[in-house]
Amino acid sequence: MRSRVIALVLALLAAFRPAAAQTYDPNFREAERAFLSLELNTRLWFQVFLTSAGHWPAVPNVNFSRRLFEATKDLQRARGEAPNGILTEAQVGQMLASASSVLKGWGLRWVPHPTRGRSIWVPIGLDLAAFRTERGVEIKEPRNRFKLLFNSYPTIDVKTAYDVTLREMVRGGDHINFKVLKGDFFVITGNQGRYNRYVRYRADAGGILGFDMSWSEDDAPVFGNRLVTVISGSLWASMTGAPFPTVKRGGYPWEKSEPEVASLPTPAPTPTPPPVSAEPPKKAGSSGSGFFVSKAGHILTNAHVVKECTTITARPDGGTPGPAQVLARDAINDLAVLKLAGPVERTLPIRASVRLGEGIAAFGFPHTDLLATTGNFTQGNVTALAGLRDDSRYLQVSAPVQSGNSGGPLVDASGNVVGVVTAKLDAIKLAESQGDLPQNVNFAVKASLAASFLDANQIAFDVGLPGEKLDPADLAERAKKASVFITCR
Repeated sequence: MRSRVIALVLALLAAFRPAAAQTYDPNFREAERAFLSLELNTRLWFQVFLTSAGHWPAVPNVNFSRRLFEATKDLQRARGEAPNGILTEAQVGQMLASASSVLKGWGLRWVPHPTRGRSIWVPIGLDLAAFRTERGVEIKEPRNRFKLLFNSYPTIDVKTAYDVTLREMVRGGDHINFKVLKGDFFVITGNQGRYNRYVRYRADAGGILGFDMSWSEDDAPVFGNRLVTVISGSLWASMTGAPFPTVKRGGYPWEKSEPEVASLPTPAPTPTPPPVSAEPPKKAGSSGSGFFVSKAGHILTNAHVVKECTTITARPDGGTPGPAQVLARDAINDLAVLKLAGPVERTLPIRASVRLGEGIAAFGFPHTDLLATTGNFTQGNVTALAGLRDDSRYLQVSAPVQSGNSGGPLVDASGNVVGVVTAKLDAIKLAESQGDLPQNVNFAVKASLAASFLDANQIAFDVGLPGEKLDPADLAERAKKASVFITCR
């Protein structure tokens, strides 16, 4: 028996040695160093261009891999040049020229699900028509070369949806090319001749959210096999908070008549009010609010508070301003997490649920050029468990908020965070369009989304539960001690 085991081990070693020798490439480390020296957004766009040119069938990633190295060499082989995995300027130029025409035809834009708020890339350059449906939205190209269903099913789980979709595709005559079922997502692909179908859904708040894409041909302008790769990557990034290339936001036809929501930046504090001028002064900076979620100095705020900042400073209660670093942003759900040098004394726990009518309070730093620089505390109630057009990402609250409250904590009577103050209804524009002036119609991102965002970025936080109600003065003191004044310049 021992001799048989030794013989087997020797056979395995002999089998593996040639494979290891074949996969080793001395150029890999140089290619990796060159890739990692690029800015993060450039790394992501490089892979999107590779996909658009037909050389990279994978989701963009900030890291370098053997697979990406081999894809780069395939591009070089296609040009009849030495495949070393390190692109020359001429090769990059050729790839950009090839990919740019495809990307221009797609005209990719972030488009949100009508109720869930999560977004995906949609090729609006294909002259698409969009229709609101019970589950989300149907988007299709007039000649039926491309169709996309972006749907939410709040009461079905991933496994059940996978089984139902697979049976439906098989019974419908689809030849199944690929299928995978994981704990939090599934993918099924199939085809009938030139008709192709790709279905991907992910777990989302007890249900599922995803897309069902079909296309009738894989050439210009659709290039469906390439397009489905970047759309899949956009869904993955939107659902997990992973980095993804930046593009502008698109919209739907029915959004044009909706009431507008105003974000809440405020001018940075100045010693005296600026003089009145016929020409409005240029914006020198903005400010907002935030709060500590960890003793290590992690601050939760709104993404729009720290948008396009060159420098960010954060001032804790009773402390001195210090430089803060953006660790992660979720522009779709308007959340960001910053890091200030810790440790810190007071944090706020996060409670993932809240009841309609429950008493709440908001703390923040509105209009610090005119009001108290130590912060403002206001009280109210949860007036709705959704935002405009039933947007389930938000709570509607009656606690008064002003410019500068953005990113501040919305707390329950026990001092738990139940939301992140983010916006208020634009009263003037609504009065102009509806003839009525709204009163205290304000919104906060739900704490459940904030908790998912922190989890996705591996930031530990305390979980809050309903408890003993605090006196308003004690509640204000607790919120104040954990809140932060944020300046963006």
